[in-house]
Amino acid sequence: MTNGKEKFAQGIIVRLFRSWSASRVTGLPELPRMHEITDQLGLPDETGPACASLFEIVEAHLGRRLNAECCCSRNLTPDEQAMLGIVAIAASLEPSKGNSQVPHGLSGAIHWAAMAVRRSFSLPNGSGPAAVGAVDQCPFPAHAPEASCGI
Repeated sequence: MTNGKEKFAQGIIVRLFRSWSASRVTGLPELPRMHEITDQLGLPDETGPACASLFEIVEAHLGRRLNAECCCSRNLTPDEQAMLGIVAIAASLEPSKGNSQVPHGLSGAIHWAAMAVRRSFSLPNGSGPAAVGAVDQCPFPAHAPEASCGI
């Protein structure tokens, strides 16, 4: 069960992800708008760069762009849900080691980036709650035949 602080972080991570995605589509730099969002909320300066790093590392690992929902939508894309799952589960994993929710574990870079995001939101960094529901396959849908998970 997520507490208020975790729900707040999840909402801001989605907002930052959608801003990051929109900036890339329009060709504008991602970080200034992300900083504007986090600054208005009194979050640490590293919050935007930590999130951007996680988004970029996951995309590189998957070999495809992540899909974002419209900025004003209350719905989450499967990629947004999976990103939140990574941030949630990272605290209960060791780098490159799995558990029942993520049998293949997270790559070291993704784990490090997810933990940086958790720290920027002052979320606990050890034995945290598991991601929502059990996961028996990669949460990121493969949109291209060459895409594979291994996250």
